[in-house]
Amino acid sequence: MPATIIITGAALAAPAMEIATRHGARVITIKPYTPPAEIARLAVAESADAIIVRAAHVTDEVIGAAALKVIVKHGIGVDTIDVASATRRGIPVLITHGANAQSVAELAFGLMFAVTRRIAYLDSRVRAGHWDKADSFGTELSGKALGIVGVGSIGSALVELVRPLRMTVRGYDPYFRGSMGDIEIVDDLDVLATTSDIVSLHLPLTEQTRNLFDARRIGLMKSEAILINTARGGLVDHDALASALKTGRLSGAGLDCFPREPPVENPLAALPNVVMTPHVGANTREAAERVGIRAMQQVLDVIEGRQIDPRAVVNPAYAAASGVLTTAEGPRRPDLRC
Repeated sequence: MPATIIITGAALAAPAMEIATRHGARVITIKPYTPPAEIARLAVAESADAIIVRAAHVTDEVIGAAALKVIVKHGIGVDTIDVASATRRGIPVLITHGANAQSVAELAFGLMFAVTRRIAYLDSRVRAGHWDKADSFGTELSGKALGIVGVGSIGSALVELVRPLRMTVRGYDPYFRGSMGDIEIVDDLDVLATTSDIVSLHLPLTEQTRNLFDARRIGLMKSEAILINTARGGLVDHDALASALKTGRLSGAGLDCFPREPPVENPLAALPNVVMTPHVGANTREAAERVGIRAMQQVLDVIEGRQIDPRAVVNPAYAAASGVLTTAEGPRRPDLRC
């Protein structure tokens, strides 16, 4: 019987859909942010084998409704998936690790320039008929200190992008093992916050990382520093960030994500020293193709009984119980790395 796969959002990139067709899989797409109760009803009615999560909350109600064999995140953030529920039911939750890393890192890099050179604000001023050449001064990135929180695939890609700028780069990641050549790995996040001119966040949202940059930690940063977040909005207390930006306690921020998406009330919306994008870090044609192919292939690997890449597994308790993973590397830990 052909596999039935639900995608919570638009169809994947064409090459990914072609893989499904070649394997005889039946793919059902639904509207982004479809309520969990509706997803659950559909999963039961269609005897779904798998869900590829784009834009939706896959709750215990959804996971318990049908006999799912696998859940795959189209990306890496699993904060909208009840991983504990999946683990209890013996369902692997996988991410498309590394497939969008370059695209997200490039947006973080671009936001660094956009904030330090006030690109969005000056663009709006020129469009409104102003010419602020005489009194508009930005800041160079060259030689500045960059602190990267989470030195997984995205953080590592950002390291490579900034090398020509001769920045001093420090990384923080309590699960990082080994060295990164000339990149200093610090074991105290407060030290990184205090010593960095730019802090860029590249880590998942968990109960341990929620509001990681709260009023206290934002207060540790240099007044001329900027904060970049292309990971998850819940990593930052946005009210505290807005206060710091309004009072000059912090110079600027570049944000691609928000605690609630789309944001209903955004305390940062009126601030000229903030550049915001609508969670599009992974939205490049190249990343969409890589992520889509990997997501579809991961679903089919599980359904058809092939080996799972241990780096993709978010719930290692599933791996330990199932005995599916046999590589020396072992399952991916739910740590700070993206």
